[in-house]
Amino acid sequence: MIIKNNRILKAILGGMFLSCGFSAIAQADTLDRPFFRTQSIVVVMGGDDFSENGGTALYAVDFNLLTSVSGTSANDIIGVDGVATNYNTGQFHAISNGADSGYEYDIINPVYGGVFTSVGPHQTLDANDSYTAFGLDDTTDIDLVTGRRSSQFLVASNAAFDIYAQASNLVATGDFSAYDYSNIRYRLRLRVTVAGRHGASAQNPSNGGSGIIASINRLSLMSAGPTKVFDGGRRTAASRGSLLDHAVSFRSIYNLIGAGTATDNYDLSMGAGALGATVTYTVYTP
Repeated sequence: MIIKNNRILKAILGGMFLSCGFSAIAQADTLDRPFFRTQSIVVVMGGDDFSENGGTALYAVDFNLLTSVSGTSANDIIGVDGVATNYNTGQFHAISNGADSGYEYDIINPVYGGVFTSVGPHQTLDANDSYTAFGLDDTTDIDLVTGRRSSQFLVASNAAFDIYAQASNLVATGDFSAYDYSNIRYRLRLRVTVAGRHGASAQNPSNGGSGIIASINRLSLMSAGPTKVFDGGRRTAASRGSLLDHAVSFRSIYNLIGAGTATDNYDLSMGAGALGATVTYTVYTP
């Protein structure tokens, strides 16, 4: 509230004049200025750390202000980096860093059995996990769960946004030592609503933009620097609700591709080794 002191003085003097028998009008001006200005924001939800480090989900790990120049990374006012998450056994879990264990094998076309039970961390295979005995015929095989291996992060926004990704920190060991970023196939998927989890009051943020950039389908295409993988056209929030009501999920799917082949499935002839990378997602101002 702003009060003009000179007007108050005039009112006081006017009162003095009246007491002396002079006629005057007392005046006072008071200025008020209510206004509400909202910044364009994007909230990213995931895990607060890798599961091996005790990380849990869900957390708001990024709070981005879309106040930067178009085509540049948004200002993030949460000073930590989160990790992606998965949904297992009825709740969200922070992903594994993949450093200390391999990934599950999938029993393909068993005659019966072959059920895998993960004790945790999820999407990893260690001595605590178990399979049931399985029957086999000439179509039964074993594959890494690469075709279904995925992770996700959730996004809620009041404005349009873009997402860029960059692959770095390549690790290739054992029989995979000759592999590189091109041997990891990549797909990004968007889900607006998953009943009981998120998106009850959300809308597809692709509308008005190009949406998922389907041509970015291997990590080698994002290893040179930040590369656009999602071109947004509007906010996620459609009607009143909580952050989870307004959230959509971006699901990343990675496949192992053998040398000299376009086949995604793992084969025992490929041997044993590790192939991995870090994919960093960043919200950009559209």
